[in-house]
Amino acid sequence: MSRSTVQRILLGAVIPLLIYYGGTRLGMAMAGAAAAAVWGMGVATWYFLRDKEVDGFSAIGAAYCLAELAGLAATRDPDWYLLSPIVSDAAMGGVFLASMLFRRPLIQLLAEQTAGKDAFPDTVRESGYYRPLWLRLSVVWGGAYFLRALCLWIVLKGWPLEVYLAARVALDWPVVVALIALSFWYPKQYWRRRLQPVKDGEYGE
Repeated sequence: MSRSTVQRILLGAVIPLLIYYGGTRLGMAMAGAAAAAVWGMGVATWYFLRDKEVDGFSAIGAAYCLAELAGLAATRDPDWYLLSPIVSDAAMGGVFLASMLFRRPLIQLLAEQTAGKDAFPDTVRESGYYRPLWLRLSVVWGGAYFLRALCLWIVLKGWPLEVYLAARVALDWPVVVALIALSFWYPKQYWRRRLQPVKDGEYGE
């Protein structure tokens, strides 16, 4: 994991939880939750203004923070800050799985927009193994989000707040980074085994 990625995780995931935890310890849970959400939005905005483009890490973090702020405004309940990642993860899992019903699943769209058209040669696109790969990854991403939501729910209901906040950090960006790494590695292996003899250079190596 690069230094830049670690920095983004610390600024966008760890510090907001510390802000919320500090607020609860001072008897200002609502203020702490709101400040944590505002901090997350500020980090996303700062990266956008600095890099002049939407960063994947920051974009997802901003979406979560918007959900947290909207939930806080609607419920007036600081505990929503704890529930929001569980609700968001379950919703994201449903989106990934539901996208399998369309011609191009969500994970396929993201990959094609990120890597560019040249990353997938015609021999791969026109084969019978192109769409099945994205369906498999959709199941992996959707299942991972559902599993993360379930784990957080179990920890929230059965463990102290400190354990839940630690679990939220451990299951946040580290899981996403692992999924992204898998999504880069697995397609090459999958297509290479099924489309021999295709030159390795066509897989971006």
